[in-house]
Amino acid sequence: MSKTGSHIWGQDLTAMPFDFLRLRLNLGRLSSPSRAPFVSLQFKLMTGFALVSGGVFLGLYGWFYTNTVQRSMEGLQGDMVNTLEGAIAGVDTAEFLTLSQLPAPQDEPVPTRNSFYQKHQQWLIRIHQIEPRANPYTLVRGTQPYEALWIGDSLRVLQPQNATSFRESYLATPDKTRLYQGFSETTLTLLPYTDPWGSWISAYGPIKNAQGQVIGVLGVDFRADEVHKVEQEIRSTLAIAFGSTYVLLLLLVALLARFFTRPIIELTQVTEQISQGEYDRALTQFHHAQLQDEISQLANSFERMVVQVQQREADLESANSTLEEQVRQRTQELQDNNSHLENTLRELKTTQSQLIQTEKMSSLGQLVAGLAHEINNPLSFIQSNLLHAREYMQHLLEMLHLYQSHLPELPDARQKSEELGLEFIQDDLPKLLGSMQVGTRRISEIVRSLRVFARLDESEIKSVDLHEGLDSALLLLNRRLRGTPNRADIRVIRDYGNLPLVECYAGQMNQVFMNLLSNAIDALEVMREQPDEHHSSLLDKVRGSGDWVNWADDPSEKPSKTPFGNLSSNLSGEASDEIPTIWIKTRLLANDQVSICVVDNGIGMTMDIQQRIFNPFFTTKPVGQGTGLGLAICHQIITERHGGTLRCTSYPIEGAEFCLEIPLRLASPQTQETQI
Repeated sequence: MSKTGSHIWGQDLTAMPFDFLRLRLNLGRLSSPSRAPFVSLQFKLMTGFALVSGGVFLGLYGWFYTNTVQRSMEGLQGDMVNTLEGAIAGVDTAEFLTLSQLPAPQDEPVPTRNSFYQKHQQWLIRIHQIEPRANPYTLVRGTQPYEALWIGDSLRVLQPQNATSFRESYLATPDKTRLYQGFSETTLTLLPYTDPWGSWISAYGPIKNAQGQVIGVLGVDFRADEVHKVEQEIRSTLAIAFGSTYVLLLLLVALLARFFTRPIIELTQVTEQISQGEYDRALTQFHHAQLQDEISQLANSFERMVVQVQQREADLESANSTLEEQVRQRTQELQDNNSHLENTLRELKTTQSQLIQTEKMSSLGQLVAGLAHEINNPLSFIQSNLLHAREYMQHLLEMLHLYQSHLPELPDARQKSEELGLEFIQDDLPKLLGSMQVGTRRISEIVRSLRVFARLDESEIKSVDLHEGLDSALLLLNRRLRGTPNRADIRVIRDYGNLPLVECYAGQMNQVFMNLLSNAIDALEVMREQPDEHHSSLLDKVRGSGDWVNWADDPSEKPSKTPFGNLSSNLSGEASDEIPTIWIKTRLLANDQVSICVVDNGIGMTMDIQQRIFNPFFTTKPVGQGTGLGLAICHQIITERHGGTLRCTSYPIEGAEFCLEIPLRLASPQTQETQI
């Protein structure tokens, strides 16, 4: 045993033989009440042989069946080819050519009075008499692509109801091109196909005249039942042969397994007595057992083991109590260490996530700064040129008015003026340039906000205007403030106090403003887009948690914990409960502190959520819509980086208020680290 094991389990146990401990553990497993289901060795042998031999027999059966069917099919194929070649050889090509050129009779389906036709039909019937399985017929090419015309057909005598008419058209569609291939070469298929007259396997061959020209095709059909009949006979014969052999082998193996497993069963009964502590009885059975083979050697080994077990049983009992005590002590130590490791791992995970989030914001700041710089250059060019363009346009319009007032109006000029809408252009062109100036000013404001937001990656303490950071965040969130089909525009109330420049980490403060305003917008969207669902759901949660106070019955019970009064009074104004509103209030406090509060009249939150709102990875948003790090990072930035406070006050259905306080003058980083 290693030194670590000696330290954990104690020095007394390390002095015990390893085999002794292993024997004790094994006996403990044997005596355990939860054991696997018993399956006899005889059953295992029978099952194993049945599975193995069954697989072998199935493989052999498949192999014999495949080869036998293949040979049978080759014989059937040979019969079809011989029948086809013999039938083609017996056709009188001259008479067949003359017959194929006859027109179709008008008063009957076939030309029964034509001697060539009668002779041709007799030859086809003769082929069927020689090979009863065959139904021969002949065709010639038609005038259309893939068209064949029936000439002779043995079914006209054998099965008149299924027979074709003389020169009846038959289109050998692409899926039946093997028939049409018969005009050029011998074609044979053993794959059954179905047509209006039944299911067949067919062979086709060209009928050639003395000059080697193809004048028609002769086909031989065998019923597909012939193939199925051959396969069924082979299956039945092989199944009987293989099945009887398999059953006989199973019976033989069952007898052999019973003979060889009987001594093992007797030895198993002895070991069961040993597991129950009946050592003396087990030893007596060993002496009386007549086992003169390998099993007798196993019995002698068991006998020696029983003696050793009896000798060490007492030692095991005395060591058991010592072992249990030491295990209990070591288990408690491991639990304490595990708890400490869990706390450390949780802190590391939080720190890692915050570092990743900070790095993301830093990269975003660099990207935004570059984007703002690239936009600002062409924007300055456009703004400066718009002023000149407006001035030039005004001069041109003045000159145009002078020309119109002093020069005679020409008919062509009047017509062209009406086509161009000159009066509308004179009226709309100044408005158009004015709109362009408004747009460029809007872009300038956005670029300025982006520059302010780009300070996210700054790590130095600077004196900044916090109102500028708030305005930049609102400008960047302007799209989310606009109304939707389910919600009106979000009203923003800027209640700014007279704040001096504040020393802080500007980029981090902008990150805090962005998170607080985004959370307020999220609360308003949830409340206003699905008011009934979230209203009833939140009321149920509040009533169930014990935080509910019926303020409608007793308004005096409603608390007032915010620095500026109740949330409803903070959002005082016309229809504050109907218009989604965000109220931003900044104040300079008496103790050289700056207070910034963001209030919304959204869905609010329960007391349980407020207590966990700043915990890392805690979020009330659906999976995939929130990481639970935004407010946790804000709390860390305000409390640890700026030495301030961040608190949340909220009432269900009334809204929420986030207030932060930071000093006007921020301590140096060395002082902060010393305090931390």
